[in-house]
Amino acid sequence: MHNPLALIALIAYTFAAFRILTYRRDGARYRHHVAWFAWLLLVVLGGSAIELAIHAKAIGVFEAVRAILFTILVFGVRGNVARLLRSE
Repeated sequence: MHNPLALIALIAYTFAAFRILTYRRDGARYRHHVAWFAWLLLVVLGGSAIELAIHAKAIGVFEAVRAILFTILVFGVRGNVARLLRSE
């Protein structure tokens, strides 16, 4: 992989997917719609990381920044997808 932006996005997508994958409920309520959304989010993030690893395409600055910002959001809520969906 010769594109540094693609490498940055690959690392960001991988970290975000890993953080969602390792989330522990610790007594939180189980909600089916949130679990399905978390699964879908994990599939999309993992698929994006795999696609970047296999097909090292040229990506732009905005896609790399979007991956970084999304990773910051996921780590900010400690992998809790329900908190990402909450609107207060």
